Amino acid sequence: PRIHSIFYAVFDIIKGTVVQHQVPEGSITPLANQEESTTKPLIEFEAISEYVIPKKQLYKRLVTICTNNYKVMGCPVILNDHVKYRDFRNEFRFNLCFVFERDAETSSYEAVVRKLSRVLEGLEVRNSSKYSETKSVQNVIEQLFEDLNSYCECQIPINAFNTINLKLFPSYPNPSTVYDYQVPVCTVDVKKMMTHNWDITVQKVTDHINGINHVKRIADLSNVRTEWVRQSMEHLMYYGCIIMTDIFQFSNVYAVKPEITRLLDDSSGLAQECLRYITLANMPTPPLPRIFALYCGLQYGSSVRDWIDEQHVVSLPIDVRRFISFGIIKGLIYRVHKYPILISLNPNDSFEPNSADKPFSNIINLNTGTTIHSEIIPFLNGSHHYDEICTTLKCSPQELD
Repeated sequence: PRIHSIFYAVFDIIKGTVVQHQVPEGSITPLANQEESTTKPLIEFEAISEYVIPKKQLYKRLVTICTNNYKVMGCPVILNDHVKYRDFRNEFRFNLCFVFERDAETSSYEAVVRKLSRVLEGLEVRNSSKYSETKSVQNVIEQLFEDLNSYCECQIPINAFNTINLKLFPSYPNPSTVYDYQVPVCTVDVKKMMTHNWDITVQKVTDHINGINHVKRIADLSNVRTEWVRQSMEHLMYYGCIIMTDIFQFSNVYAVKPEITRLLDDSSGLAQECLRYITLANMPTPPLPRIFALYCGLQYGSSVRDWIDEQHVVSLPIDVRRFISFGIIKGLIYRVHKYPILISLNPNDSFEPNSADKPFSNIINLNTGTTIHSEIIPFLNGSHHYDEICTTLKCSPQELD
């Protein structure tokens, strides 16, 4: 987020909390020669001054103050010295604060604010006189304001022995939980990014990410424990290297979402991206209306195999697997899962698949006339879909049926 202002406040034993330095000038408190200026301060400083230099319990803690339209973040510091600060009640209180928009995501600045607080504290302790009274503080916050807003990093020499080095790192949301039945799809060329410093487990599993293998199979192929593979996938997801989708099979059922209309929006560029992704190599690009009709032809109750026959997909120069995966990744279609449930023909008899004290050895599948394998029973409570069951039991959907 953009920094709207940086200011350095201190506690004066007569005036109370005052702003000693600010960038831009007049952004927090009006200057003496700007009282008649039409430019108004961003915040009403008097209303938050008691939190800028707060009670002693909040010192050396990150403090965030929200006003009407802005957010003020700082880490107040208090120093005690009976000799150096004898004219200031034997203590010196200050705070370097950043001002952002109220709704801005400022987690990436928290470490920066804390570090600057420690640096200024160290400079104040080592100086024989008050460091805040020098022009160096004004120069520092001016360069902080310009460099962090322009380059997201800065290097500010303080003196022959001290330099402030700062760099902002983006904060990403925690990745969603990865399951054994999910298929990782690369969004970047992970192998080109990889170096010998990468985690060994991540290096092993990335060799088997091809958009086809699911997590469980990748664990088997790489000879790595499944939980370690899931953790590696979450790391790669966190940095945007992969996304997770479901297992592609011709028996899968998909349905179209209202977002399919985005494919017809020329300004988004989604249509051209789709055609480049799904068209077979060295083949002519199919017309967009035909591709749009194919997506609309995916509906509940019709498997991919049925859809191929109905739409005559074989005659088109497209990769069906990439066609489906593109629709899933971009949110144009969704997968319709099957959740098997164990029921009884006798209404007075109730089944509890998760119960350990019930014998399930003689339960018959009425569709096939065969006995249901005991390992399947715990999954027949309506909360486990076919992909999960087939991956866990290492069987195909046809075998599960």
